[in-house]
Amino acid sequence: MAQQVPGMKCPQCGAFIPTTISELLSARGLKCPACGLELLINRDESQRAMKILKEVDEAQKKLDNASKVNL
Repeated sequence: MAQQVPGMKCPQCGAFIPTTISELLSARGLKCPACGLELLINRDESQRAMKILKEVDEAQKKLDNASKVNL
């Protein structure tokens, strides 16, 4: 089963903008590869979402580490 590439649709042109949780947590924003629209992340207004993303990222890292140990 192929893994789906994480990301979102550009609100301006509809093209796919690939991203990761780690990138969302660390980057200032995203840029659409098709039309060049820059999406800035407002961390003040997105505190709750950023907290949830951080928890998901930490859980994913724990799962990845556990998978490596069990190989």
